Amino acid sequence: MYLEYGSKRDRVVLIFISNNQKFVVDFKSGFGSNEKGNTNRLLLVASIYQNLEENYKCMIFVRAADNNHYFQTLKNSGIWDAYSGNEAYDKMEEYSGFDIKNWITTNIDWENDFKTETIQYLKDNNLTQYLVW
Repeated sequence: MYLEYGSKRDRVVLIFISNNQKFVVDFKSGFGSNEKGNTNRLLLVASIYQNLEENYKCMIFVRAADNNHYFQTLKNSGIWDAYSGNEAYDKMEEYSGFDIKNWITTNIDWENDFKTETIQYLKDNNLTQYLVW
């Protein structure tokens, strides 16, 4: 298996080969209310990868289980295999052989790992949803 990893600001991309099929994987935390431009960019990127001679299979893994219609646009596009929440973690395990969801559940306890002041700040600012992985 060939593996390449890249990151740019809020975007993480993984490229790998499995059973002679090339894959490009985009990772996102979630889809919020203002994602039209990002969705259009992702559709363009996937169409480019699929039209390359190597014919990449494009997948997107989204951490959040609840997403809006922009995620559904990608899922129904026919050019992205889009997975969110537990379904995304299941696919990650399928391709990597590692159960990262179980590892996270077993090893991370954000509410007790952060200082009390940090947790209170997250609660006060309605940011605790970012602690759910």
